[in-house]
Amino acid sequence: MKKLKKLLILFCASIILCLGCAKKPETVTLEFWTLQVSPASDNFIKTLIKKYESQNPNIKIRWISVPYNDVAQKLSAAITAGNQPDAVNLPADVLAKYGKINALCDLSKLITYDSLNFFLPNTLQNCSYGGKVIALPWYLNTYVLLYNKELLENAGFGVKDIPKTYRELIKFSKDYKNKTGKYVIFRNNGDDSYLPLMLESEGIEMTDNDMTKAAFNSAEGIELISQWVNLYRGNYIQLEPPSKSAVSNIEAYQDGQVAMLLAKSSAIKEIKTNAPEIYKNTDVSLAIVGKTGKHALTLSSLAITAGSRYKKEAAAFLMYVANAQNQVEFCKLNTVYPSSKEALRDIYFVANDGTPEAKARVIGAIELPYADRILKHLGHPQIEKLQNVFNEAIQAACLGKITIREAIDEAAEKWDELLLQQ
Repeated sequence: MKKLKKLLILFCASIILCLGCAKKPETVTLEFWTLQVSPASDNFIKTLIKKYESQNPNIKIRWISVPYNDVAQKLSAAITAGNQPDAVNLPADVLAKYGKINALCDLSKLITYDSLNFFLPNTLQNCSYGGKVIALPWYLNTYVLLYNKELLENAGFGVKDIPKTYRELIKFSKDYKNKTGKYVIFRNNGDDSYLPLMLESEGIEMTDNDMTKAAFNSAEGIELISQWVNLYRGNYIQLEPPSKSAVSNIEAYQDGQVAMLLAKSSAIKEIKTNAPEIYKNTDVSLAIVGKTGKHALTLSSLAITAGSRYKKEAAAFLMYVANAQNQVEFCKLNTVYPSSKEALRDIYFVANDGTPEAKARVIGAIELPYADRILKHLGHPQIEKLQNVFNEAIQAACLGKITIREAIDEAAEKWDELLLQQ
């Protein structure tokens, strides 16, 4: 009996010794890049990270906020040097670039189908490349039409007259100017040109499916572009320098120079702050679209780099970042929309208290599930040159330096060369 007790004591001691010698779980440090959310979202991101680390003691998050315009260059350099982040926030426009070189993980191998089904289908589709899910949708935005009720009423127009399509807007621009001597909308045809968005919504693609050849110089494309250029030439749309940026659109509306503004729904917050009287007279309608009925979706995503040593841990962290509760909180803070089906049903995106801000938010939320990232060429490596060529051609046509057909054909020829440069 004594011998048995001694054996039991020795056995227990050895178990305790083994437990004491057991290795502690490895501390994993994940490097997480976001796009220009600092300083506005500093407290949100820091709190989110702190909470996640407290729930996962073996995980540490190293957060870096990267300027929006620098992310592609910085990420490419980091991948080349072999010191890429584990998780990175990317605009949807650059996903194809990294998908082509297999620089991002296929998340369908790290995240279950049911978990991926948490996101709006159209957003997940825009985060896929080559049959792989290479990113998670995070936050979104889309367009609405804002209009000044007082200016329209004074001109004799009512809600029934609000244009719903681009072709209706062309006619309405003439009718409003003929009645009032003023412009109904400011849409520049130069830098940040809205014309590609209009063409794609009308079913006139900017490039072929393989993105190797320009397609906007079709007969229908030339006819539609001509209508808009002729609005400028006929002084039916504000004749500001064609090189003005999209910021000018909001400024013209805030100053009461024009009666309408086609912009992202988040623009209403800026108007409320900068022009409270204009805000009070503002009402909201559905985005103007072409014959396809499509309107634009802008999407920010979350991806895991193929070179990450901790793919499984990074996937768990990103699903936490993108859960419904965190998405709603982030969207309220930044005036954007969630990619989660559950989050989009939150009362914040459904309730309309009658204010322009709430109405814009609700209308945008209604449109989101049907929006699409229709400007696919934005993901091309030569996008800046492509945009410059197109914008300069439209500027030349607006100013009458060359004919519209010549401008479009010359732009298409240059696009054909650039599109082949990967």
